Amino acid sequence: MKIALRTAIAIVSAFVSSLVYAQNNPEPVPLSTEEATAFIKGKNHSSTRPAGGSPTLQFKDDGTLYGNNAGSSDSGKWRIEDGKLCMTWRRWEYEGCGKLVKVGDDIQHLYPNGVAVHLVFKR
Repeated sequence: MKIALRTAIAIVSAFVSSLVYAQNNPEPVPLSTEEATAFIKGKNHSSTRPAGGSPTLQFKDDGTLYGNNAGSSDSGKWRIEDGKLCMTWRRWEYEGCGKLVKVGDDIQHLYPNGVAVHLVFKR
């Protein structure tokens, strides 16, 4: 009887722990091409970079891209391709296409490798 009770308690405890983990670490949900376009096109976004910095980005309707980060500014081009945000900067060292994913209340831009987070857009 004691073993069965301990087993039941362990199962319930593991279940509750997994629920808490899932609430605190939601699964990334990729944005569709339409959702990504609506989120980016014609918008200004503040963001943070896990690698450091807090760039402010301006995505013009014509595909032009402007950015400011800690006194540095740059321009380039953007487009949405298969739900991915593609950016090419003139001076900043980034060129590529990465998924836009919703994680909880955040929208994240992933590096082209699909794993590491490039930008987290502030909401």
